[in-house]
Amino acid sequence: MAECLSELQSLIQRRVENVFATRQLECAEAVLSVINRTFRGDLPDALAVRLASGFPEGLGRSGCLCGALSGAIMALGLFLGRSGPGVGNGRVVKAAVAELQQAFKATYQSTCCRMLTQGVDYGGRAHRRQCVRISGEAARIAAGILIDTRPELKSQVDWDYLNRRDSVPTAGLRILAGTWG
Repeated sequence: MAECLSELQSLIQRRVENVFATRQLECAEAVLSVINRTFRGDLPDALAVRLASGFPEGLGRSGCLCGALSGAIMALGLFLGRSGPGVGNGRVVKAAVAELQQAFKATYQSTCCRMLTQGVDYGGRAHRRQCVRISGEAARIAAGILIDTRPELKSQVDWDYLNRRDSVPTAGLRILAGTWG
């Protein structure tokens, strides 16, 4: 069981890294979109990207909360969040988000984009590589929390999508065709 979960988490991590590294989507967009598609969430692809599009680069380039972490929080909300008003029915998602934040901070010692990218030139290759890696890790952690909380999600995995790897030219064609991610 743990081996299967670890493999699934690794595949999600690699898919997020691939989507981001090939410039199809940015950090928050890639994390939310990949997790949504992997577990066949009910967000259309374009809506997932629109929802997450303000979060990259620390909340709209402000350097605050890491976009990858924001995308992972949105993904937890999508699958564990409240469906409407009601007292106490947000406990599951809040506990999941707290667990994600603690694991992320234990790994990177910060949740702040500005701190996470300190020492690398903004927009340079090292910056992009670092953010690709952080995005994959945020998705990996969130996927583990999702499966621990809702084990039935394993039966919904879109394995074909998850196992796909795009090259940069293929990603460019996907973007032009509107089939990115």
